[in-house]
Amino acid sequence: MPSRISRILGSVRIADLPRRRVCRVAPATTLGEVYRRLEEEESVAVLVEEDGVLVGIFTERDVLDRTALEADPATPVGELMTRDDLVTLDAGQPITDAIAIMTARRIRHIPLVDADGKEDGMIGGRDVLRLIADYYPETLLNLPPRLHQRLTRPEGG
Repeated sequence: MPSRISRILGSVRIADLPRRRVCRVAPATTLGEVYRRLEEEESVAVLVEEDGVLVGIFTERDVLDRTALEADPATPVGELMTRDDLVTLDAGQPITDAIAIMTARRIRHIPLVDADGKEDGMIGGRDVLRLIADYYPETLLNLPPRLHQRLTRPEGG
């Protein structure tokens, strides 16, 4: 018998989640400009579009993996973005598809595209966690600081 969380997640479509504002740039946008936009828009990823079509993604992980030694802020983001391994989803798909891909591929952000390949938003791991927290607020808010930790007595004042 499926658990309650399995039933909930199985019934939720990606489109049911609140849409976050997405930062978009062109492939020629410089790394310096991308960093500025990420900070300004408090985002962890930018979607790279060419003529309105998604061609890549540049995430906080790319900052660490691909630019840690790249000091030139004039480098176009198109040279550093994830392009070949780009995974996309349709907003009509179940949230469980996003969870499965994030887990299997060890990624945290998946661009959403419509039937024409045009960018339609993005889903991130935090979006999934917020959804679960909405259904289980008491359980999640009362977890100990370290998940393996077991409290011997109730905390509080």
